[in-house]
Amino acid sequence: MKTATEATTATVLETRTLTRVGMLAGVAFMLMYLEFNLPGFPTWLQYDPSEVITLIGGFAMGPVAGALAVVTKSAIFFLSGKDEAGWIGTLAALFTGLSYVVSASLVYRYWRTMLGAIVALAVGIVASAAVMAVANYFFFLPLWGVPTEALLPTVKITTSFNLIKGVVNSLLVFLLYKKVRVILQ
Repeated sequence: MKTATEATTATVLETRTLTRVGMLAGVAFMLMYLEFNLPGFPTWLQYDPSEVITLIGGFAMGPVAGALAVVTKSAIFFLSGKDEAGWIGTLAALFTGLSYVVSASLVYRYWRTMLGAIVALAVGIVASAAVMAVANYFFFLPLWGVPTEALLPTVKITTSFNLIKGVVNSLLVFLLYKKVRVILQ
């Protein structure tokens, strides 16, 4: 059984964590408004830097906090009505974000060195691209009504986009994490 002091300390830590996750989700949501097209890709594929913030949270506070930030920012974005792709686009972005943030945060949680961060970022990139290749082929693209003969070429395009997006996000996390992690710990 917990003593009164232990219970109070646990409550304060939970409150701090939830507050930080909420702040990360809020900042990530605002960054979703900075979406733009990457040259060479169809206009329906848009990049936004929101996962940079959620992964920084995942690195600083763990994979659960990172996942909560992704889920919260995605829910806020959907409820805001800003997502032109509707629930399918929001769900696809959620899958991408969760696979990237959770996999990278899990690796970094157990390997907290510069090499560990690099490996974690690489794992996050590959995991999100792989998860989305499968999810797009079997779920999201058919929901969008993409014809069967166009599935594979479209998956190749979206996978290339997700790899580039992951690299850009990872470079930004690598450059920013050490500068902002103190705020989150």
